[in-house]
Amino acid sequence: MTYDPARGKRIREAISRGKFRKVHALAAELNVSVAAVSRWQNGGHTSLESACALARLLDVSLDWLLLGRGTIDGHRNSAISATELLWVMALRGRSAAARSNLIGLLESIPPEQALR
Repeated sequence: MTYDPARGKRIREAISRGKFRKVHALAAELNVSVAAVSRWQNGGHTSLESACALARLLDVSLDWLLLGRGTIDGHRNSAISATELLWVMALRGRSAAARSNLIGLLESIPPEQALR
């Protein structure tokens, strides 16, 4: 990835929010040099592998970290449960008419908050 000062700023923010107070500890955990972490913080080259490891370790959204899209913790809000995934897969296996009917039924059910 090319030089990107905005990405460097996001990396600094993610590190400051994380459990690592020392760059040395973060670098050791990622098995990279302190100079590499410093380069990332200044917007320098970051491999995709390192960016993924950094996002995972700091528990931040990779999309946000690399591209500035979404929020720092956007990855937490988009998780789908195993049950939801099964329902999505079952829906995909139905005809277009059946999908339309099922979606219409789901949309007619008020949200849980509206029931209170």
